[in-house]
Amino acid sequence: MTTNCCHKCRLNIASTAFDSRMFTVVPLPARDIFICRQNGAGRALPGAAHAEVRLLCSRDLWVLSFIGQNEAFAVEQASATLDRLVAGGHSELLCHLFENAGYEVRRDLWLRMTSLYPGRLYLFDAIFERGSLAPLEKDRAPEKMYYYQQQMLFGIEGLNHELEDL
Repeated sequence: MTTNCCHKCRLNIASTAFDSRMFTVVPLPARDIFICRQNGAGRALPGAAHAEVRLLCSRDLWVLSFIGQNEAFAVEQASATLDRLVAGGHSELLCHLFENAGYEVRRDLWLRMTSLYPGRLYLFDAIFERGSLAPLEKDRAPEKMYYYQQQMLFGIEGLNHELEDL
């Protein structure tokens, strides 16, 4: 997470916006992974910017953990987490985000993904292949986007209901 967002984050213990009440839903031993200790200092190493893209912050972990429960902070921060996951190339976590998000959030994330990152849709190949769709090539949008959109918006939900029946 960039330092300009950290000072406003409710998970950052050094922030004036820190909200300790959020952690009541988290078991005590797990709370530490969700508490951000970013003090707002700039990056120390010149090469850190590239490495930082692959790292997840506490907010991203919160979103990935609580998006399935439709928790307000997770829903509010989902688009920023999507941006970081795409930038880091975290295909499995992107799929997890979409598989666990409710329809409305998933639709908003899909619209963001197709408008800002159409060349990175291949990151969802695992989901597309479950729907019997061909994997996508890097930096190339599919010819029949409708089928891929259907899989992302409705195919996932059908899969979740099938798993609940087991």
